[in-house]
Amino acid sequence: MGYVQLLEPLAADTPVGKFLARRGEGIHHVGYGVSDIGQALAAVAGTGIRLVDERPRHGSMGASIAFLHPADLGGVLTELVQSATPA
Repeated sequence: MGYVQLLEPLAADTPVGKFLARRGEGIHHVGYGVSDIGQALAAVAGTGIRLVDERPRHGSMGASIAFLHPADLGGVLTELVQSATPA
């Protein structure tokens, strides 16, 4: 199962608002579903990819999320997402 989440900035000083001001319209980030975000972060860290979030944080719809550094992934901000409920 997959989904697309469309974002609109609530104000110019929000993360999405700042992104649009800097880079214009386009893709903000790509997210990948994982079953165990702690395990996924450990596996990614072991490859040398820098973690923006070393520990999961709260995301939308009750998910646990963590971001990976875009400089290590072809310039694409990448998100790991563990759903609040199993798919």
